[in-house]
Amino acid sequence: MIRILHVADVHLGAPFTVLGVRGGEQREQLRRTFARCVEVALERRCHLVLVTGDLFHTPYPPRSLAAFAADQLRRLVQAGLKVFAIAGNHDGAPDGVWTRPDFRARLEGVVVFGEQPEQVPLEPGLVVVGRSATPHRNPLEGWWRPSSPAVGLAHGPVYRPGQVEDPAAIRLDQIRALGLEYLALGDWHSAQEVHPLPHVSWYAGAPEFLSLDQPGFGHALLVTLEGPGRVSVELVRVARRRYHAESLPVDGLDEQALRVRLEALADPDLVLEVTLQGIREPDQVLPLQALVQEYADRFFRLVLRDASHPRLNEEALERFEPTTVLGQFVRRMRERIQAGPGEERATLEEALQLGVAALQGREVTG
Repeated sequence: MIRILHVADVHLGAPFTVLGVRGGEQREQLRRTFARCVEVALERRCHLVLVTGDLFHTPYPPRSLAAFAADQLRRLVQAGLKVFAIAGNHDGAPDGVWTRPDFRARLEGVVVFGEQPEQVPLEPGLVVVGRSATPHRNPLEGWWRPSSPAVGLAHGPVYRPGQVEDPAAIRLDQIRALGLEYLALGDWHSAQEVHPLPHVSWYAGAPEFLSLDQPGFGHALLVTLEGPGRVSVELVRVARRRYHAESLPVDGLDEQALRVRLEALADPDLVLEVTLQGIREPDQVLPLQALVQEYADRFFRLVLRDASHPRLNEEALERFEPTTVLGQFVRRMRERIQAGPGEERATLEEALQLGVAALQGREVTG
């Protein structure tokens, strides 16, 4: 049985300008969380550690930060673990940190794959294959199928119809063709399975909070190889920060009710995103910016978004010309409302208001 810790997208040195004065605090937290990943590898008695790109936020981190990362990796080597790493799209460059002589000197015992695919045989009967990311190139291009059971390291997007259609994106048939026991990926900041058994592939996700767009952060992956086609993956929580998002219907919501909800969720390590949705009355005013400022020290980050829409009165609805799509929609919805049963009219009225907002190109949630 072989135990592997898969870590990716740490982004040491990220600026966090959106966090203002807390940016420095979160930069320091990234260091602590990476050190926590190292502790997990030691505590769980791992045999291998795979770092699949973007350990740093840029190819040119401060030397003190590079030295810190190297010292953490060396702890693993000194404990007898095999450590493999690749550069990602953020920290890879021909003259970047991964090629700097002073940094590489500190990485004695760590295998850093370059821009071409390489295979490293290990005992007993396991091969590690990988390559660092390069711009506009499929990360699995040029790989050859190992003759022994193997694990791989790559960094880049996976093709998703309608979402990620970059010609250089990883394809699922490529993963199957390689026949790896496990492919460790970096790039996506949420922990996510990419391909199931028998050719298991995962994104580890960012181990600590980086941004709101990929909330499934916070893990390192403990991968256990028990034999050919017998692979298990455990998400090990390592982050200090947490993320929670919820939507609140604006109908009947007042400032006091919103305060009660914020009080219930208050946590200095929580990143909270609350979205108000639905149709609000013209005189319904919620001081969202003032509440964000007031509760700023009760959360690590608080975002209050207003995706609601003001209710349009009859006069406003009459302004839509009957020859337009909006005007036709309003006329037909009014006909349905008039003809509909009484218990359905409130629902149809809401649909009318939301439909007008959608046809005007405004965001409609819920």
